Amino acid sequence: MLLDDIAAYLQAQGIGTVGTDIHKGFLPDQPDNVVALFEYAGSAMGLTMCDSPTIERPGLQVRVRNRTYPAARAKIEAVVDVLHGCAELVLGGTRYLLIRANQSPASMGLDASNRSELVVNFTVLKER
Repeated sequence: MLLDDIAAYLQAQGIGTVGTDIHKGFLPDQPDNVVALFEYAGSAMGLTMCDSPTIERPGLQVRVRNRTYPAARAKIEAVVDVLHGCAELVLGGTRYLLIRANQSPASMGLDASNRSELVVNFTVLKER
């Protein structure tokens, strides 16, 4: 699954620890400093010959929250550095052809606890 694969890859790249400060599909209230991954509808699947793998194009959103804006900004930039432009990766048995940031990270402002939140969206091309 996309979120499992990306979370494990981010952990292997030193971004954080899955289940501690990297979460899949939700943004917990604690800890203060966290990376949350969300899958959303991307683009239409690629059409291929019957005997070829189908190419999926899911969307991946990464949200980062931290007590300070500079720390949140540094963390989300580290995520972009790790993921943007990745090509021909095999993660969890799935072949990822390309992971591309759709835009630069953007601030979402402060949450109810005055923690900075930033977001970046990615397009993912993967074999089904």
